[in-house]
Amino acid sequence: MWPLLVAGLTACALAVVLTRVALFLAPRWRFLDRPGSEAHKQHAAVVPYGGGPAMGIALAVALAVTLPWASQVPVEEARPDHGPLWPILVGAVGLLFVGLWDDRRALGPKTKLVLQTVFTVGAVWLGDLGIDSLRAWPWLSFLAAWGWLVLVTNAFNLLDHADGVSGGCAVVCCVVLVIGALLGGDVPLALLFIALGGALLGYLFWNAPPARIYMGDAGALPLGFLIGVGTLSITFWPAESSSNFLALLSPLIITAIPLFDTGAVIVKRLRRGKPIMQGDRNHISHRLGRLGLSPKATMATVVSLQVALAGSVLSLRSGDLASGVVVILTDAAILLAVVMLETARDEGPR
Repeated sequence: MWPLLVAGLTACALAVVLTRVALFLAPRWRFLDRPGSEAHKQHAAVVPYGGGPAMGIALAVALAVTLPWASQVPVEEARPDHGPLWPILVGAVGLLFVGLWDDRRALGPKTKLVLQTVFTVGAVWLGDLGIDSLRAWPWLSFLAAWGWLVLVTNAFNLLDHADGVSGGCAVVCCVVLVIGALLGGDVPLALLFIALGGALLGYLFWNAPPARIYMGDAGALPLGFLIGVGTLSITFWPAESSSNFLALLSPLIITAIPLFDTGAVIVKRLRRGKPIMQGDRNHISHRLGRLGLSPKATMATVVSLQVALAGSVLSLRSGDLASGVVVILTDAAILLAVVMLETARDEGPR
């Protein structure tokens, strides 16, 4: 456990320091998120970007220090469900630079999608990230994995619309993925996600409401990508040896809040006849705000929902079919309750 502990603490400490450095440099480099620059933004003052690169550097240093150490740790019955880590890490770095470009000089949606496709396809192919239940049809397996990574990458990007929300939800995802990796004996992947969780906690020290800095697309894109990779690499394979086929739904449940938010805003835009890529203030934090919740209460509410949903996956992995059905119904009831509460004050700006 020492490599894991060192990785998490190193990434957290570095992220606290490096995010503070970014907070100092961003105004001097005019790397800023200005109020009203996009329809979904609700901050009233200029907020620096730079949290994404700070987390990226912290994560890279923590992995460089601990991955060689962790590779020497003997693990019995290890069954990693992925290829080498380097294509995954290269994909994350590539998306970080795509995000930096977009934060600095806004890219069009089509350009962003093309660049995301390049890096996600490379990671899926070279990192052997196909979906297990579709392995009999390799091209379909890899195509579905690519679609999933693009979906989760953009879902976390869309979720990054309020102080602390995206980072807080991502920390919960990391905790579940670390547990899943350790249960599967996959130490390198456990190391990746405990370091990512540590980097997120260090960043949240400065991003929790009221946020002093944002991660921007440079943080949200690689963050969503890595969590998408984790759900493919960790939570699908136990279904092969388990009588509970509902374990195949684990990735959907782990990322339920980002996916729910994305689906809700898309449905809302379609009903209003607006382009689905056009931003608005109908994300989950905006809706909870219209119910009267403060930014801190909104963050706490969304992260609590994420804990309830993502945490249920641990029962889904190991339980029988009956307990799996109970988990699915409980999660569906939680989301239904959220829908009913949100729609009580659902007349946001058109």
